[in-house]
Amino acid sequence: MLPVLGARSIRQVSFVGPFGVGKTTAVCTVSDSDVATTEVMSSAMRARTGRHLKTTTTVGLEIGEWCAPDGKTVSVVGTPGQERFDLVRKSAMPRSTGVVLWLFGHHEAALLDAELWLEFISAEVPTSKLTVALTRLEGGPHTPQVREFRAVIDNCDPDIPLVMADPRDRDSVAEVLMAALRMPMMEKEVVG
Repeated sequence: MLPVLGARSIRQVSFVGPFGVGKTTAVCTVSDSDVATTEVMSSAMRARTGRHLKTTTTVGLEIGEWCAPDGKTVSVVGTPGQERFDLVRKSAMPRSTGVVLWLFGHHEAALLDAELWLEFISAEVPTSKLTVALTRLEGGPHTPQVREFRAVIDNCDPDIPLVMADPRDRDSVAEVLMAALRMPMMEKEVVG
């Protein structure tokens, strides 16, 4: 009998980060299996400067599977971005081989978000498990430069990989997963 929920693989990568950054999209984009999702209508639809607004939110774990280049299956777990669901996020991170912090590249509080999320995650798991994926780098007057994100990450741990990624692009998400699993990169270069 096939499991209804859960994963068959030994390796797991959890996606964490702010509400609406693209964690669910990334899980669905890269998964080679059907994804168990926990999306519901969002009550957080108030204006957020420089951030994409979405009508749904994740309230539990979203689980898919990705076949890595080495042929082994990796569980890909999306977690909620809202603070009220911290318990759900905290349940996924410790048992993960890698934890990916997805961050917005363009909004006024991007660097503060990076700092706060790094602090939160590093209190839960060793930074050796952590990778940062930076998305939405359209630019603009309030957009920090990649080197500014690198500086914030270096304050936490200079060995944390930083990858520019698009959660809607399968190859891009695969690169993020490979960085999280500390596998050799295919084409994209990891910054730092």
